[in-house]
Amino acid sequence: MTAPEPPPTEHPEECVNDPEPVLLERRYRAALRLLPASYRAEREEEMVAAFLEMSGDVSDEGGPRPRWGEIASVAALAVRVRLGGAGARAAAWGETVRLVALLGLAFQAMMGLHSLVWLAAEATGYLSAPGISTTRFLAVADVLWLVAFAAAMRGFTGPAKPVAVAAAAVSLVLLAPSVQLTWTATPAALMVSAPVLALLAGFHDEAPVTVRPWRHILLPVAATLLVMAATLPLSLLPWAIAPEPVYAMSVLIQPDATATVACAVTGAVALRRGWAPSARLALAVAATLLLAWRLPSAVPEPGAALLWVPAAILCGVLAVVIVPLAVTGTRLLPPARRAKPGPAS
Repeated sequence: MTAPEPPPTEHPEECVNDPEPVLLERRYRAALRLLPASYRAEREEEMVAAFLEMSGDVSDEGGPRPRWGEIASVAALAVRVRLGGAGARAAAWGETVRLVALLGLAFQAMMGLHSLVWLAAEATGYLSAPGISTTRFLAVADVLWLVAFAAAMRGFTGPAKPVAVAAAAVSLVLLAPSVQLTWTATPAALMVSAPVLALLAGFHDEAPVTVRPWRHILLPVAATLLVMAATLPLSLLPWAIAPEPVYAMSVLIQPDATATVACAVTGAVALRRGWAPSARLALAVAATLLLAWRLPSAVPEPGAALLWVPAAILCGVLAVVIVPLAVTGTRLLPPARRAKPGPAS
């Protein structure tokens, strides 16, 4: 007696393996790789299903791709998750980026205030010194940098973002013809764009709002004014008779030199007193940007030791603190959040 044949299945397609993902689904999954693995493990299937539902039925023949708006939204989500998502490590990285933004804006505010004071002094005929850029169009960027710095420090990061973008745009427009694509172009452009990018990325909608006291805002302002007070006697020295010694002294009391010394001293204090890893990493990034900013003026030139030696000394001071700040800051970061294991099959 033969065994009875099994009844035919109502849905024979259920007996075969699931088909390979369609082209659009594979491309959506590739775009989602911008997200951290832990976040992707929890939300990937839900997000892919939502994207495919919005896209409707599309065939592979047309070579469908995710829309640019969808990719931009995934990239923005990746920034928010990595710089402020769940987990202490993401929070530490987010705080690092926000501190980099504030330090960079403080530097630009110091440079802007210095330029504005010289512009006002020259306009009244009290001061005139070679090597000081006092372009009146640059004053627009200087004022914008000051406004952006004060707004960001007081917690008004929303208005600070467009103001900082406008300041960077004006600065880059003025920078382009002056550097003439030399090797000084990259550090100068980085010094302008890095704080703005950090401001846009670090101060997202889910970032904590921190209102810094006014004394923190006035500190770089006071430092700049003290530098200006120290610079005033140099305007009375004989530039034409001994230009190199006078210029060498002026280099050491410029706002960027003040920022260099302040960054190095603060970095040493951070290492000594055990500051948080976010503060150490932010100082390491700021010191690296300042080092790149000063390197072009530290190139040895025959017969011009009085010009490049002070800049080389400042570069050496920065190099001493960058490595320990970066190494200890990275080691002290909280452990990364691990992806949850998927359900057993």
